[in-house]
Amino acid sequence: MEKEICETYRFVPSDYDELGRRKDDGKTFRDVVKDFERDFHDRHSTEYALNLYANSSTMRLLAKSNGAEPFLIYGMDLCHGTVFNPKDDPDFNFQIDSFSEYTTVYGIDSAFMKYFDECGFPIYDEDEEIYPLTLLIDEAMKNGEIRLTTPTTDDGDEESEPVTNDVPQKEYV
Repeated sequence: MEKEICETYRFVPSDYDELGRRKDDGKTFRDVVKDFERDFHDRHSTEYALNLYANSSTMRLLAKSNGAEPFLIYGMDLCHGTVFNPKDDPDFNFQIDSFSEYTTVYGIDSAFMKYFDECGFPIYDEDEEIYPLTLLIDEAMKNGEIRLTTPTTDDGDEESEPVTNDVPQKEYV
């Protein structure tokens, strides 16, 4: 039976400037998300977060913290948190939405990705099950919170740590 491990994290959106940096110390929201990823792994030592759920306002903050142009809000590249170059292809998102026959899923590199190819793209560590963090819009979520999740299988081993669908609340301010 497949279940999902979930952790919900909170932050104060008004603490961030128009570039997605925290006003008091200049830390980017992307780096805060990396802290959330590390906390998720600390709580579930055999698991890495695979999905990030947030409302569109929070996704805009994440895009700003990665330096994305407004029209590239979900066009974040996997290359070290950078974005597609608007000068090379200013209609990137429009083209994806208009011409794709498939569902397009955006992601950013995991905080745990260590190796990158010569072009700067992360190399997936399939042995450790470290993959990009998939960005998923959930408008039911409040502004100022994100949810990190990963699917897990319940193998019935009574000695393993129980997994619940409860969403622990952790404040990051």
